[in-house]
Amino acid sequence: MTRTHVVVDGSNLATEGRTMPSLSQLEDAIAAYEEEHPEAEIIVVVDATFEHRIDAKDRDRLKEAELRGEVVSPPAGAIGRGDAFVLKIATRTDGIVLSNDSFQEFHGEHPWLFEEGRLIGGKPVTGVGWIFTPRTPVRGPKSRAATQSAKKKSAAAAGPVKKLSVTRPDGSTPKVGDVLTPAAPPPPPEPKNMRAYELAKELGLDNKELLAAAKKAKVAIKSHSSTVSPADADVIRDQVAAALASRKIRAYELAKELGLENKELLALAKKAKVDVASHSSSILLSDADVIRAVAKKAQRTAAVVAEAASAPDEEPPAGEQRSGRRRRRRRGGAGEQASEQAPTVEPATKSTAKRSRAKKAPAAEMAKAAAPEPTNAPLAFLSFVATYEVGAAIEGTVAQFTSHGAMVDVDLDGEQVFRCYAPTERLGTPAPSKARDVLTRGERSRFTLVAIDPTRRVAELELA
Repeated sequence: MTRTHVVVDGSNLATEGRTMPSLSQLEDAIAAYEEEHPEAEIIVVVDATFEHRIDAKDRDRLKEAELRGEVVSPPAGAIGRGDAFVLKIATRTDGIVLSNDSFQEFHGEHPWLFEEGRLIGGKPVTGVGWIFTPRTPVRGPKSRAATQSAKKKSAAAAGPVKKLSVTRPDGSTPKVGDVLTPAAPPPPPEPKNMRAYELAKELGLDNKELLAAAKKAKVAIKSHSSTVSPADADVIRDQVAAALASRKIRAYELAKELGLENKELLALAKKAKVDVASHSSSILLSDADVIRAVAKKAQRTAAVVAEAASAPDEEPPAGEQRSGRRRRRRRGGAGEQASEQAPTVEPATKSTAKRSRAKKAPAAEMAKAAAPEPTNAPLAFLSFVATYEVGAAIEGTVAQFTSHGAMVDVDLDGEQVFRCYAPTERLGTPAPSKARDVLTRGERSRFTLVAIDPTRRVAELELA
C-alpha cells in the first residue's frame, strides 16, 4: 500500500540541532521533503508552546500558515502535548510520521511505529541540505512500561483464554500424540454459462445496452435470455471496460458537480495539469478524476485534522498522569491566550460613549463593518493560487506605494491582474525606511511569494 499522508512533528524538526525552534528551519525541511516526494499530502503539527518559543519576527508568518491550514496544533488541554496529536492523525490516515523522536511513552498504544517505513527521520547537512532516512524507534524504560501496560489492558479486555477444541469429520476427538493432516482445500468452481440478462445486471447495463456491447465485441447474442459462454462473457466485459475508459464528460458538467464556476474549473484543471480549452470541452473520465482529486485534497486533509482534534482522549499514556490541580490563570502573562486577557479600560469620552452605543447594534452589522475588504476578486484569487505556491519566484509591476510598503500587480492568464503587497521590512536587509528608496512606480521587479491570506484575498511578496 502506497502511503501519501505524511504527518510532520514540526516542533521536533524545528529544534533539530538547536536549543530553540526555528520556523525557517521547519519550512526548509518541509520544502526539501516535498521536492523528494511531490505526491505527499503533508500535515504539519506543532505543540501549543511553539508560537512563544520561536523568534518574535516569525510569529506573524506562523499565524498566516495556521490560517491557511498548513500548520495545526492540538486542542487546548490535549494529553501528551503535540506527540499524541501527531500519532492520532497518522493512525487515522495510515500515514508516515516525519520526526526524530521515538515516542517511547506511546509504543504500547501505537505498535505500528515499528512497521517498516512508518517513521522517517531528517537532519540538515551543511552544504548538502536536508537528508531523510527511515528509522526504527529507540526502546527504553518508558517504552517497556507503555508496552506492558497495553498488554495488561488487552488481556483484561479479552477475558480468560478458551481451550481449543478439534473434532474429526467422523465426529471423534483426537488424543495427545495423534497426527492431524489438514484437508486439502476444494478446487475452485469451474466457470459456467450464464444468461445475457445476468451479465447485463453484473455490468450495470440494461438488456439493449448489453446487446449493443456484444455486437461491438463480435459476440452473437440473439436476446436477453440467450446463453453466454464464459469466454464470450469475458470478451464482452473487456469491451464494456474499454468503452467506459473512453467515455468523456463536458467541462461545464464537471464544474456543476464540484460546485464551481466555469472559469474556476479551468484554473483548477491547469493546476491539475489537465488540458481543458473551454467550458464546453470534453474531458476523459480519468482526467476528470484527477481534477476531482485536486479539488478535494485540501478538504480531505482538513477533515482528517478536524476528526483527530474532536476525538476524546480516553486515558493518559503509561508514565504520564493527568494533574488534579488546575493551573492558576496568570493575568497579563506573555503566553496567555487572547480570550483570557482582561478587557482594556478606557477613559470615559465621547468616542467611548459612541462605541458603547455601537455595542447595542446587531452583531451581523458589526461583523460586516469590522470585516476587512478583500483586495482581489474571487476568480483572480483562485487563478493566482492555482498558478503560484509559497516560495515561487514572481515578476510584478509596482502599482502604488503605501505608508508601510508597496502594492504590486502580477499578470495572470486571460488578461487578469492580481494585486499583491510587499511590506517595507521585506524589501531589503536592513529594511529601507520607505519603499520608494528601492522601488520605482511602474517598474517591473522580481519578488518571492512568502504568504497568502485567503480571508483578504491578497499575497505577500519579498524583494528577490
